[in-house]
Amino acid sequence: MSKKQVENVLTQKEAQALCRAAFRLLKNWELSDAEVQVLLGGNHAAFRNEQQSPSEDMLVRAHLLLGIHKQLRGLFVEKRRGYQWVKKPNQTFGGLSALEVMMQRGVEGILEVKEYLEAENAH
Repeated sequence: MSKKQVENVLTQKEAQALCRAAFRLLKNWELSDAEVQVLLGGNHAAFRNEQQSPSEDMLVRAHLLLGIHKQLRGLFVEKRRGYQWVKKPNQTFGGLSALEVMMQRGVEGILEVKEYLEAENAH
């Protein structure tokens, strides 16, 4: 999604709300501030400022991360189990956890995890 497409779809307030929701999700995953910054590609102060719009990169990351959350909700009835899954080693990722894949590979890793979960939910 290009910046122009994002601007056509989301208002500044909606973009900020999207990023805040992703930030809360990552806190529910019990991630450190440093891990949150890596996954969102910035810090939460950038989207808490009402005058500043989140970057395109941050919006893409937030959207993908919330997509992961949606897929986890489809797989796990108990929210806590979905939150914990992110940190557990997974054979699909060569023994790495989903968090490690996302941290190491950035947006591509986040997309990889999301696509894996979508495939799991399709079964």
